Amino acid sequence: MKDIGNFLKERRETRGVSLIEVEKDLKIRKKYLQALEEGNVDVIPGKTYLVGYLRNYCKYLDVEEENVNQMIQTYNNLEKRKSVKKETKEENIYLQTKNKSMFEKKRFYLPVKYVYLSGFLIIIFIGLFLLNRSLKEAQYFPIPSPEIGNETEENIESEAEVIIAESLIQESVLAEKLPALKLIASSKTWVKILSEDKIIFEGILFEGEEFFWETDQSLEIITEYPTKIETYYGDESIEISKGSIDNFLLKYNFNPAQNI
Repeated sequence: MKDIGNFLKERRETRGVSLIEVEKDLKIRKKYLQALEEGNVDVIPGKTYLVGYLRNYCKYLDVEEENVNQMIQTYNNLEKRKSVKKETKEENIYLQTKNKSMFEKKRFYLPVKYVYLSGFLIIIFIGLFLLNRSLKEAQYFPIPSPEIGNETEENIESEAEVIIAESLIQESVLAEKLPALKLIASSKTWVKILSEDKIIFEGILFEGEEFFWETDQSLEIITEYPTKIETYYGDESIEISKGSIDNFLLKYNFNPAQNI
């Protein structure tokens, strides 16, 4: 990622733009832009934000789409190598722990194996004795009448129906899917979405670009005014232009309960 970072930095310096200016234009914090240029992607919180910041920064620097996709693919390959390396390390630790545990078990059980063998034979002998005794007592056990047998079968069938019904209810609950909040940019615009003061999305949406978020929670949508985005919740259109306006910024409090 350092090679990509150096490329972005050289591209920005060639255009004579500072990180502070980029931060102001893209509404992306300077420390995240600096992390992209230094290849220190661990600073950025999550793959979604990393890909979004990288794509927006590249578009800002007029990097060709093909090169942008190659950068994202390079990051994905790096993440896969990290994941494989981590899994290999965990597997080695597991095998070392397992081998050590097996060695300790063998060392512990070896001196008393004959005691366990004797105990096992005694248990088998007692089990055979009790089984023989039970078979003899079963000869004198009364056979249930046909009515009791039918009642038992009915109980079993009713219990099976209850279990099947509960299973179907659980499957239907799991199959439910939350409606999606959808934003579609009619032209280049800045958007920020908050959920209980937690940033869900912050960045630039270019013309025709879309953003989806499945939710049933209240959200705050902040964007430029006049607004350049179309907003939908499920199949219903939302008029966010009815929100409050402050210094060319539109703030709209979205409540899913009012749009269902």
